[in-house]
Amino acid sequence: MKKAVHFGAGNIGRGFIGLLLCENGYQVVFADVVPSLVEQLAAKGSYRVITLDTDVETKEVTGVRAVLLGSEACREELVDADLVTTAVGLGNLVHVAGVLADGLQRRMERNPDALLNVIACENAIRATSTLRELVYERADDRLRSWLDEHVGFPDAAVDRIAPNRDGYAAEPLDAVVERYFEWDIEQPAVRGELTLSGATLVRDLGPYLERKLYLVNGAHAAAAYAGYRRGHQTVLEAMQDPVIAKLVADVQEEAAQGLASAHADLSIEDLRQYASTVRTRFLNPHVVDHVDRVGRDPLRKLAASDRLFGPLRQTLAMGHKARALTSAIAFALSYDNGQDESAQKVQQMIEEHGLSQTIAQVAGCTDKTVVASIVREYERIQGGIWDGTAS
Repeated sequence: MKKAVHFGAGNIGRGFIGLLLCENGYQVVFADVVPSLVEQLAAKGSYRVITLDTDVETKEVTGVRAVLLGSEACREELVDADLVTTAVGLGNLVHVAGVLADGLQRRMERNPDALLNVIACENAIRATSTLRELVYERADDRLRSWLDEHVGFPDAAVDRIAPNRDGYAAEPLDAVVERYFEWDIEQPAVRGELTLSGATLVRDLGPYLERKLYLVNGAHAAAAYAGYRRGHQTVLEAMQDPVIAKLVADVQEEAAQGLASAHADLSIEDLRQYASTVRTRFLNPHVVDHVDRVGRDPLRKLAASDRLFGPLRQTLAMGHKARALTSAIAFALSYDNGQDESAQKVQQMIEEHGLSQTIAQVAGCTDKTVVASIVREYERIQGGIWDGTAS
């Protein structure tokens, strides 16, 4: 049986990546830093995945093992692994890298001819490339040369929501996830053969990273910021508001127009279907996502290449209109949540420097026409006269 070592035994690790690997015939060895979690998984050898959709479905995952991340056993598991994956959070990859470098050193000495792929399944852009750099920093010239020939580090884009476990998880190891998932892997960096049912191998990951950032994260942010302004507590409540539902759909349509024009790999028909699926996910009654969580840190989310200004710039550059995106940005600039330090910084900037200068500082946008459009939408929102249509 093929073996996969997966770093990170949290909800996404168990409920998404681990589940898919088991369904593809791998024996999964989880590596985690939490001793009690490792002990439970090692003792039981199985866990349940609870999928929340129209119906609630429970599936048993069996035949798994677990080791403590950083242990001697963990390093040894890497010697004959057929695949390595992670779901630990971008900031924790540095802790994986040292263990991975040690294990790969052993592999070079004892199993030098076998090919291996390492895939970081993190909610971040090109996380595998980050992990690769960290591993190479810890390798000598001989190991680097061997890695170049024998170990692939393909980047990936992953998407699956792990909702709150409360009310659904009955056992400590239960993983709770939504039904929808996506796992795109960049084919050119793969070493040898990699066939994973449920994952998609793509020529260039870039368009797919933008698709997720603009049509999922951007739409999510638009729903949260508009929902906050209109008094809603959750994204579900916001999406049940017809005015916000239309804004989100229009944001996605504008972003899709830009994406289809910029990337030959993405068709407008497929993008519209993808966007529709995303909106259905936002309406999942089992997923409770508060607008203050989704809207957290507007300073980062308003950056030039992020989820709102990114599609705005692309859509305008491709010659399309972006009225809904302009409105979504204005809502983000209006986000004055007193519990959000980043939001308060934005509000302070607006108060001290004015809205136009704040847009320039936060997003690097100085185009007078674009800035004027955002300012108009912002003033309508502040004045309580925004009705779902751009001025």
